[in-house]
Amino acid sequence: MTTSVLAVDGSPTGSGRTRLVLDAVLTGAEAVGARTSLISLAEADVTEAVAKLGEADAFVIGSPVHRGSYATPLKALIDRTPRGRWGETEQPLTARAVGMVLTGAQWSHYLALDGLRSVLAGFFAAHVLSPGLYVPGEGFGPDKNLVDSFATEAASQGAALVALAEAVAGSQALRAVEPQV
Repeated sequence: MTTSVLAVDGSPTGSGRTRLVLDAVLTGAEAVGARTSLISLAEADVTEAVAKLGEADAFVIGSPVHRGSYATPLKALIDRTPRGRWGETEQPLTARAVGMVLTGAQWSHYLALDGLRSVLAGFFAAHVLSPGLYVPGEGFGPDKNLVDSFATEAASQGAALVALAEAVAGSQALRAVEPQV
C-alpha cells in the first residue's frame, strides 16, 4: 500500500514561505514512495479541507506564526475537525501520523510548535512526528528559497513522516489510540 500524505497550508495568504517548506517536506515523502497532495486554506473553505483530511493516511500541517501561535485559517480547521466524540462519526486525525511545519521571522517563535503539538497529540490523539520543523527568516535565502540545511531537514521530515505512518498502519495498538475526552 502506498502511503498518502496530505499537506495543509494554514497560511492566510498561501503560496508563501510556509508553502515552500511544505513542498520540501512533500518532496522527502515522495522520495520514499508516498503519494502527496496539498490543500491551501487560503484557497479552500474549511468544509472542503475537513473532507480532504478523511482521504489521507498522514498529514503535514503548516502555518506561519502570528503573535506566538499558528494562523487563523489553521485554527478554524482545527475547530471544525471532528474527533469522533459527541455524535461525530469521523475522526480524520485520530491515530494518524502528523508532521508540523511553522515559519516565522525569528527563532524566538520556535516554541509555537509546542502549542500545535499539544492540540494534535492531546486533543486529537494524533501520532505527532517530533520535533516538528520551524523555519525562521534566516532559513530562506536572498532568492526566497529554502537554504540547503533547511531543505535537507524538510526532506528528512517528509521521509520520517512516511515511516511513522507505515508504523502506525502496521500496529493495531497504534491505530487504536483515541482521544481521552
